[in-house]
Amino acid sequence: MMKYLACTAAAVFALLTSDAVRATPIDITAGSPGTLLPNDLSATVLTFDDLAVGSLPAYQFSGGALSGSAAIENTSLVGKFAQPAGDTTNYLAVSYPSAAGAVQLAFSSPENYFGIYWGSMDSYNTITFLRDQGQIATFSGAAIAGLTGLVADGDQQSPLSNRYVNFYLGAAFYDEVVLSTSNFAFEVDNIAFGDPPVPVSEPGTLMLLGSALYGVFIRRRRST
Repeated sequence: MMKYLACTAAAVFALLTSDAVRATPIDITAGSPGTLLPNDLSATVLTFDDLAVGSLPAYQFSGGALSGSAAIENTSLVGKFAQPAGDTTNYLAVSYPSAAGAVQLAFSSPENYFGIYWGSMDSYNTITFLRDQGQIATFSGAAIAGLTGLVADGDQQSPLSNRYVNFYLGAAFYDEVVLSTSNFAFEVDNIAFGDPPVPVSEPGTLMLLGSALYGVFIRRRRST
């Protein structure tokens, strides 16, 4: 019996110290071609349709604020910005008016889902996730393309470079996202962010596992 309990306790300890418990990898997926909205239907979506076309240095929205060098557009201008394929509404163009720049989205509470409809994806576009001003992860357009099977070549019509991209951070909650580019043409729309699930605290997890071990001990005694 003691040997059985020792093996069970060892398995629990291995679970608690495994990478799956300590950290959750960021899962990045591309939506179906032609899909302009997030997979997470419960997420809050910023459509920008209520804003006037032109420079957007700052924008307050329910759940956070946006600031930086960007503009609201609803058409294309050669060499500056391009309407995302299939999108006939307002969208966010980064950077504006300079070629290189960034936009910061600061959220009032930590989130663990993020999504954007990414138009004419370029290799030099970058998304960075932060928590308490510390970087969690950063992905270039080239990296996203490599992870999802998309193509970061700036094509304005191809479904391989115009796609909704979903980021699932699991336990790595973020409170800020930076969209940056080293040249013109980082166009996005329908930015989505999701409320994080209630995490199970480590003491709570230990209590549940302790109860499970006690149950195993009681059942083992009754069977002997």
